[in-house]
Amino acid sequence: MLHCVKLVLCLTFLSCEAHVIRSKDSADASNVFGLTGLAKNNATDATFMQGDIAMPKQDGRTAFIRSSKWPDGTVPVEFDSSYSTAQKNIIIGAMSEITKNTNNCIRFVWRTTNHPVWLRIFPGQGCWSYMGKAMQKGPQDLSLQIPGCVHHQVALHEFIHALGFVHEQTRPDRDQYVRIQTQNIVSGQDHNFDVFSRTDTNMLGLPYDFGSIMHYRSDAFSSNGRPTIVPTTSVGKSWESRMGRGEKMSALDIQKLKKYYSCS
Repeated sequence: MLHCVKLVLCLTFLSCEAHVIRSKDSADASNVFGLTGLAKNNATDATFMQGDIAMPKQDGRTAFIRSSKWPDGTVPVEFDSSYSTAQKNIIIGAMSEITKNTNNCIRFVWRTTNHPVWLRIFPGQGCWSYMGKAMQKGPQDLSLQIPGCVHHQVALHEFIHALGFVHEQTRPDRDQYVRIQTQNIVSGQDHNFDVFSRTDTNMLGLPYDFGSIMHYRSDAFSSNGRPTIVPTTSVGKSWESRMGRGEKMSALDIQKLKKYYSCS
């Protein structure tokens, strides 16, 4: 039986409103995990923000939807039949880590006909998810390409997006902790390093987390192999080679997700 699960990131959206955002990946989006052998992220009915966050296309315009929580922390799921038992177990392991670390506050359950919205985990093009509960009815896609995206840490990262969190380095106070090396970013990909305004985000009163499972790698979207994100604090400098490379949630990830979902 599928175990309950939960995870966290520092930045979450406050309500369920649509806002036009500045230009995104107009076509395919590069994966943000530094993995080889992956197709670029693509979905016919969505565009992408920050590389792996899918956003519905509305009236031909790109817009982001501030994320909505899954009611009672319960997330119905179903697997595409293409996954092997071993692959399913890897993905279930990520869900179980979330559930265990949130004391069963966030639970993943098998989808039934009583669930109006559910996560459809399928081997699409690349590794990506919508943010929070983005649909009103029907399946909400979460793509884990076979075999490149079927890793514990990748599944964990995408499930946290699905729970309502974006990337750590998009916090409005980001520039107090890291410096973005724009000269090393692939041309046309600088929008992936935008920060959100304080009116659009809730940092939950918790500090910046260099070790978050939701942080970009130091070489994310690099055009030349050199760092695109450089920590500027004494604590941060010790994380430079490890940012975005963790295999499990950080203590702050857990704390933030529990706080967002009002877990005890």
